[in-house]
Amino acid sequence: MNNAAEQAQLESDPEWLAGLALFNAGHFWHAHEAWETLWLRSAGEQRRFVQAMIQVAAALVHWQRGNQRGLQLNWAKARTKLAPKSWPGATINVSQLIIWMDGMTAATITTAPQMNTPFLF
Repeated sequence: MNNAAEQAQLESDPEWLAGLALFNAGHFWHAHEAWETLWLRSAGEQRRFVQAMIQVAAALVHWQRGNQRGLQLNWAKARTKLAPKSWPGATINVSQLIIWMDGMTAATITTAPQMNTPFLF
């Protein structure tokens, strides 16, 4: 499957969209859960991307609970998956997400990222 086809598939997936809505509402645990089912049925690069986004959501659950170490550990796992390249189906600005989350782990950014329609920061 090519990148355009994977992107179209992900952009229209109800679980992806539900997870994004939950993420933007600050319900990171529920976003994580919405994306979990999608991750289980995904394959290849899309599966790796969805897994990274689940780890971003998990990092933000720790942030909400005041657990800076949990934020850092989960973000480190997600960052290694996101950083190497642009992702098929990535309806978000991955570069901006990396910058934002790096700022959160350094405590220079103190608010959660928002992925606005069309899912760009």
